[in-house]
Amino acid sequence: MALTQSQAKSPARFKIEHIVLGIVILLLIIGALFDKPISQTIMDQNSYFGTLFQNYSLVFPAIILFMSTQVLFYRIQKSNVDATAKFAVMFLTLVVAIYETWQTVKIALIYTISSLNNIKNKAPIGAANNDNGKHAALPTWYMPTLVIVTIILVIIGLALCYKWLATKDEVEMQRLTYVALAAALAVLAADIIVNTMKDFWGRFRPYEMKSDWSNYTSWLHVNGQNGHKSFPSGHSQEAWIALLLPLFVSPKLGQKRRNTFIFAVVFGCLVALSRLRLGAHFLSDVTMGSFISILVIYVMARILNEKLMGDPLNNIN
Repeated sequence: MALTQSQAKSPARFKIEHIVLGIVILLLIIGALFDKPISQTIMDQNSYFGTLFQNYSLVFPAIILFMSTQVLFYRIQKSNVDATAKFAVMFLTLVVAIYETWQTVKIALIYTISSLNNIKNKAPIGAANNDNGKHAALPTWYMPTLVIVTIILVIIGLALCYKWLATKDEVEMQRLTYVALAAALAVLAADIIVNTMKDFWGRFRPYEMKSDWSNYTSWLHVNGQNGHKSFPSGHSQEAWIALLLPLFVSPKLGQKRRNTFIFAVVFGCLVALSRLRLGAHFLSDVTMGSFISILVIYVMARILNEKLMGDPLNNIN
């Protein structure tokens, strides 16, 4: 009996899943044995590569939530539900979109101010505040810049989302509604898992090490709550949230979805490498942070019966 198209593809899909899991396990083993010498060898807080991604890579959770809220906004706008309920949903989705944009711009500006202060004080450009430290004093231009940039980005985002969603038929809008709800849940779940583990593990960052590295601990060692939050990497976890982007691409656009998937993987890898280079995290930190987002998104994609890499047979443009 001949295999169906989906049955024929199943072994390949599971093979990829096994490869990814194997890579994660291997990296965690390497981290347990060699985290310390790896970071001692490659850490450089003067790295512009590391500083660039540290300052401006935390964008995809906000982008995913912005897109998700606009899918819900557009869908409820076209529905026949009660006017009060419709207004409430539309209002809340708009508030979330603005808030997420505000928070993302705020973090980027704070990191930027930290880098500018480092240059002014002739300190390493990528040196950031320790987990227990306080932020530097904010300049007078901070708040006006935050407000103006947020407004501009929200307007651009709303316009782009409207242009994107206006062409979708009812079937695609229904699919996107499920994707939007699952994506928002995935962002929240990954964030909660990582932040809980950070508090529980209490691991010192590479740049927080004493001169003799006497406060170094393996990722296998749980320190408890002590204010230090190296394990897992939050930047890596948030970067790999970009893996949700392919789900917002129509399944009919197989090649476009695949290209979006490749972009997300490359971006996630670059951010993870940048955290190692800057000394903000160990290899095991970025591996676990990345894996948490990958796992959560994989589970969501399976629930939705969606393929992150797209179907190569669907190349309708």
